[in-house]
Amino acid sequence: MPIPEKIGRYEVKSELGRGGMATVYRAFDPSFDREVAIKVLPREMMHDPQFRSRFEREIKMIASLEHPAIVPVYDVGDEGGQPYFVMRFMNGGSLSDLIAQGSVPMADTARIVEKIAQGLAYAHRKGIIHRDLKPDNILFDENGEPFISDFGVAKLSESSSNLTGSGVIGTPAYMSPEQAQGLDIDLRSDVYGLGVIVYQMLTGHQPYSADTPMGVVVKHITEPVPDILKILPTLPDDVDAVIKNAMAKDRDKRFANTIELAKALNLIAFGKTGDLTFTTNGTTRLKAQPTQLSRKQTTGLVAVGIVLLLSVIGFFLLGKQLFVSDKANATPAETSSEVNSTPTLEVVEASFAPACSADTAFPLPEVKVTNNICKQKRPLVNLTIPQGAEFSVLTEEGSCQIEATNKGKHVLSCTGPGFTVIELQVCQKPELTNSDLAQCSPDSTFNAENTCCVAVPPQEAGCVVQEVELKGCN
Repeated sequence: MPIPEKIGRYEVKSELGRGGMATVYRAFDPSFDREVAIKVLPREMMHDPQFRSRFEREIKMIASLEHPAIVPVYDVGDEGGQPYFVMRFMNGGSLSDLIAQGSVPMADTARIVEKIAQGLAYAHRKGIIHRDLKPDNILFDENGEPFISDFGVAKLSESSSNLTGSGVIGTPAYMSPEQAQGLDIDLRSDVYGLGVIVYQMLTGHQPYSADTPMGVVVKHITEPVPDILKILPTLPDDVDAVIKNAMAKDRDKRFANTIELAKALNLIAFGKTGDLTFTTNGTTRLKAQPTQLSRKQTTGLVAVGIVLLLSVIGFFLLGKQLFVSDKANATPAETSSEVNSTPTLEVVEASFAPACSADTAFPLPEVKVTNNICKQKRPLVNLTIPQGAEFSVLTEEGSCQIEATNKGKHVLSCTGPGFTVIELQVCQKPELTNSDLAQCSPDSTFNAENTCCVAVPPQEAGCVVQEVELKGCN
């Protein structure tokens, strides 16, 4: 199939990759004088009359993700009935390329996972699950910083499929047991996928292998998590327990979120968890009891045999379905020896702090418009925000991106249709621990300076909304 010369306004330079779900091109954006990557989805995804509106709704939500560990989506379009979206071009290769060079050292693995975990946690707080975490979807910039790509693409593809069971979209080698069985998933499915990636980074290969993708899926559902210490006995004993926790068949026995997984790896690699938190109404933490982590594991052969038998029977009986979605066929919990070998998740009991006075507030980030011009007949507004602050565009029209970082500030550029008013939310959230957050109700946030609770939901604390007015350019 020939490479198109243009897609929308973008000048196509070369093909970067092609798969069953999408084709990716390297292109040039003349409006902003920059290289971009364009992901083109199959035309057949638009055959469902309901999919177009679903695509537009979902992709706008994905494009709203603004985080230093997420590849930004610049634009969305439709070329001859073929949907596409435009992303930042990442020229540092992928995590797959890095793994192909050999296993990744423990310290480097922890550093990469720490940043990826924060990007995933940010998306999870917005209710977005990746669904297709794999090394191919973790890309590096020219400075070697990792970014997550393709948020929600698996969900978009899955929603366009008319198949049952076998229509479940994802990559078998990284798919959680519940996703493989067509069950409802939550953020812990991404915890599982990240756990598989950690295993592959440290060993250089995936935890399960089989002759067919179906065989790999069956192993993810039925077989115990491989003992990584049998492959790399020089690793700290605690690594095996962390991986078994992240890849637990029963999601209730996994880390509560990706931040807890990153903290556990940091503790092993650097002797400290790092200043990481996951803001959520149900606060959990990892008990720091590394002495309870054991290298010795016992396999529940009887339980696994029963599960394997049920899975095979279900597969042949239902035919068109990958596995029955009834919860009665879900994988039984691991044996007690496996449970004892993993870090224990403990719910933090709430001990509420007093309410703050009415004049107590969190500091708000400074947002300053520095330029408002027309460039090549297109409106462009530049503004600065504090370095490290997160931002998101609340309006449907218009987009903003980081162009540079200078003297402790990010320089943003925003554009869109002429005379559009873009609502830009900028957040510089207070640094709080899980124990801090547990002292306040879900609709308020702990103020560490005054040891009281401010009547602001955690997701809104330290946030300001800036109106960006675009010029009309002829």
